[in-house]
Amino acid sequence: MTDPRDARLAAALRELGDRLDVPPAPDVRAAVLARLPARPRRAIPRWATVAAVLLLVFAAAVTLSPAVRATVTDLLRFAGIELRSQPGPAVRGQGLLPGERSVDLAEARRLVPFPIGVPAALGGPDDVRIADDPARVVSLLYQTEPGRPPAAVEPVAVRLDEFDGRLGPVFEKFLGMSGGQRVSVTGAPAIWLDRPHELIYVDRAGQWRTETARLAAQSLIWQRGTVTYRLEGAFTLEDALRIAATVS
Repeated sequence: MTDPRDARLAAALRELGDRLDVPPAPDVRAAVLARLPARPRRAIPRWATVAAVLLLVFAAAVTLSPAVRATVTDLLRFAGIELRSQPGPAVRGQGLLPGERSVDLAEARRLVPFPIGVPAALGGPDDVRIADDPARVVSLLYQTEPGRPPAAVEPVAVRLDEFDGRLGPVFEKFLGMSGGQRVSVTGAPAIWLDRPHELIYVDRAGQWRTETARLAAQSLIWQRGTVTYRLEGAFTLEDALRIAATVS
């Protein structure tokens, strides 16, 4: 039940409101404008905004869970290698690169326009191969022996591919939903792929050479100067980093 005193108070307030003479609200726009700074804040350049977004996408692509990463991007280009979160082409042959042939280390150094690094942890390679014409990729191959990882692709235990990472994509890696891990090699950014995946060669015209498709083992990718290194073998991340740190 309503208190009679509340009803009387409400009636008195309405009567008082009817008797008050309230002036119209003043126009404060001029005063507000006068207090605004004379010069507006500098707008952030469009290129800076775009660069920030690209950096965020790159970080997300290599650190987010596979399911989330697939919604962000299905392609990441790193040091001349494109990483795709999708299945690769069927593996049909031996996966040889175009024009792949064996040479000695001195001949390889004469034929390619970039310095060739050799991992001191493994010593001199058992085989050196160059691919394409003119030579574009150098591969150092190490066979199985005590102190080396088991053979990833018989009879090769370790493969180190080297190429100029500035000249467009050279390899495509198809990771499915496995993704990669961001690491570093002696301070340089690197990506570790912890399981086998499809790999194909991309020629100078940007065409996928599907006849080169093969199943690659665990791989560590990094770049020093202009040279990209792709270290492949059935080893752990710790072993890969130890070997990579000795490449010179």
